[in-house]
Amino acid sequence: MTECDKYKQQVNKAKETAGELEEKLHQVRLKLKNNPTSAIYLQEIKNITLDMTITLNELEHSQSAWEKCMATVNKTRTA
Repeated sequence: MTECDKYKQQVNKAKETAGELEEKLHQVRLKLKNNPTSAIYLQEIKNITLDMTITLNELEHSQSAWEKCMATVNKTRTA
């Protein structure tokens, strides 16, 4: 296991979480088609959207950290 693997795991986990949230969002949108004024479903949409924003920020941060780590490791190996 390399020193950069923890960042790669974070990237994979964030991608997995984003996929799960997309599926939840899709399901709630389907429910909203049948009941477009449901306060419960509208609140779920807000919560899922907030979670998605947080997850995508974490994904971006993890990807950046992983790329920097890999660049450092590759630089060290070639030096």
